[in-house]
Amino acid sequence: MTSRSTASPENRFNRVSLRAGTGLLAAALATAAHAQAAQLAAAPAPQAAADTGSTQEIVVTAQKRSEKLQNVPISISAVTGQMLAKSGITAVAQLQQAVPALRLNYSGNTVQPSIRGIGSSVAGPGLYSNIPIYVDGYYISSPTSSDIDLIDVENVSVLKGPQGTLFGRNATGGAIQITTKTPSHETQGLIKLSYESFDHSTAAFYGTTGITSTIAVSLSASYEHGNGYITNITDGDDHFGAFRKWSVRPKVLWTPTDNLSFTLAYAHTYADDPLLNAVNARVGPDGRPITTGNVIPGLVIATRPNEVSVNGPSFNTVKTNSVTLTSALKMDWADLTSYTGYRKDSVNQALDYDATPAAIDDSAWTIPDKQFTQEINLTSKPGGRLSWVLGAFYYWATDTYDYNLSLGGAPYVNAFVSKNTTRSYAGFADATYEVLDNLFVTGGLRYSKDDLKLAYPAGPLAGLSGKASFHNFSPRGVIRYQLTPQSNVYASYTKGYKSGALPGSAFDPTFTPVKPEKIDAYEVGYKIANRRLRFNIAGFYYNYKDVQVASYGSNGTSITQNAASEHIYGVDGELAYAVTPDFNINLSGAWTHAKYNSFDNAIGYQQDPTTGAIGVVNIPASGFPVLQTPRFSGTIGADYGFDLADGRLVVNGSYFYSSHFYFDAVKQLPQKAYGVLNLRATWTDPSKKLDLSVYATNVTDKNYRLANFTDPLASRQVWAEPRSVGGSITYHY
Repeated sequence: MTSRSTASPENRFNRVSLRAGTGLLAAALATAAHAQAAQLAAAPAPQAAADTGSTQEIVVTAQKRSEKLQNVPISISAVTGQMLAKSGITAVAQLQQAVPALRLNYSGNTVQPSIRGIGSSVAGPGLYSNIPIYVDGYYISSPTSSDIDLIDVENVSVLKGPQGTLFGRNATGGAIQITTKTPSHETQGLIKLSYESFDHSTAAFYGTTGITSTIAVSLSASYEHGNGYITNITDGDDHFGAFRKWSVRPKVLWTPTDNLSFTLAYAHTYADDPLLNAVNARVGPDGRPITTGNVIPGLVIATRPNEVSVNGPSFNTVKTNSVTLTSALKMDWADLTSYTGYRKDSVNQALDYDATPAAIDDSAWTIPDKQFTQEINLTSKPGGRLSWVLGAFYYWATDTYDYNLSLGGAPYVNAFVSKNTTRSYAGFADATYEVLDNLFVTGGLRYSKDDLKLAYPAGPLAGLSGKASFHNFSPRGVIRYQLTPQSNVYASYTKGYKSGALPGSAFDPTFTPVKPEKIDAYEVGYKIANRRLRFNIAGFYYNYKDVQVASYGSNGTSITQNAASEHIYGVDGELAYAVTPDFNINLSGAWTHAKYNSFDNAIGYQQDPTTGAIGVVNIPASGFPVLQTPRFSGTIGADYGFDLADGRLVVNGSYFYSSHFYFDAVKQLPQKAYGVLNLRATWTDPSKKLDLSVYATNVTDKNYRLANFTDPLASRQVWAEPRSVGGSITYHY
């Protein structure tokens, strides 16, 4: 399967176009910033988020305290709930269409974020993403439970680059912070109903009100179902991708005094969605499907988008329950906040590994996991030349992996059972001091210790167990200069760390640990914002060592390797500009040069055309592009509003583009460049209580993959949703 590519005229044209496009993007951003710079000193203070014809002022907690986005010396892409609603983004999986340098890929139902070339191809018990997701300050460790709906979201912040000091373990690439709405004593809410292609219907509710003078409550809930867009050509079932999801999140806010508050929240989600296990076979260089079943005479094997050809069950159900208690005490000299959370997830999956109608290999597995987190932050009061935060963090989790196998149509048998237990401890400190007027210096340090245990309670390895421990110091230093009240420049050095691992799905009796990832990151950036313009741009360089890369061995079990190193550099930026009170544009882009500096024993695959067997081969990948990292990606969007029928109509369009990339480290699984166009129109009635929307996603009906991976049974791929059209009605009260 290993092949050598040559530069066709089309590829050369694409490279020239991308370079030109990148240059035009940088020139456009720089020109817009220069045109506004002279006005900023006299510009009025930023208006409230709801102001028509102005950019929104966004408050983030990227440094464990509330700050204006433009004053934080970290590259951050932040979107408010209002901005998400305007663009039709309703789940974490869609964020890459709004955030430059972010990609969201999948392995099965495991979300695999990637930022600036740093992401994770690893999946399974004991293995975690290096782009952690936080909801209201709580770390969600299970990558199978990270595709969260955004019904009651206040804002989403994507922090780029390592966040090892403030966010700790497994944040070598960045972090995604989701902040939901705080219960309010003022009664308000919304009801939303929508229907779109493939019989996809959704009902959502959010409401909040006061119960007493000291207690407020809120409730968000959603339900959606659809028939999906997948047809099983083996039996003609065109509802193969049928799904059902629902969630409910109540919150209670108690403020017994002006200085003390407690927020108790519960969340339950359920998803029965086989999409990410609805795989078909990739076509190889010889034009044949890459699967062990391709030598069986007369076998019809699906390879085209929106089709599968499977004989065994393919399902994916995820259930989560979480309880969190956030306690906040405001003192005269500092604020103390405690985050206490418990979470329980359960995953139940089945997959036809050979992706054919033949009874070759069907597998099913369950992954129940639990986690407990406790974090305490002590934060200085705003004002003054010195601001600081001190914190301590504790994390405990267990992940059980129960794997069952069916060969040749035989009944399922229990193949392996593993159980991972993780304990993590950390303490951190971070301080910013204004050494001279408008010149700020930041320094921070975090110490982390991870204790890991892997045991096999049943199966062929029953009774065996092993342990590993890792510890790390992660510093950061930043210099920021406030050029004007609305603009600043900064330079930073940050060290990131991702814990080592004992992969439970490898079923390794030697308990050989995977080494931790480490990264040294350097960044310079410029930020500017006034009432009409928000512009951010950053350049970065990463020295990334012991990168964890996953693949499958000759016996089909997962293998996690440490690639020696990567060198990554690039630039990304975004611009939001209110051209007129009725017309707004936004532009974002990321150019990333990411290659393996040294990776001599990467795993690839080669198929025997006679027997169909797929063998494992070692391929030197030094100099190859980092997996799942396009050289260029970007989004351009605009919205225009005008009065209509005594109400207001806003039309919105956005176009997301990604250059080509590879799903693997050895360039056997390419994804060609693609673009996705989304359109939306919303009419709001004169009372501003009723919104009527019509929309279309993937308007040009582009075919592209959500996932692609190879093992000794097949090269399996999952295709993204084709064009979809729909409408929604939202009532605000």
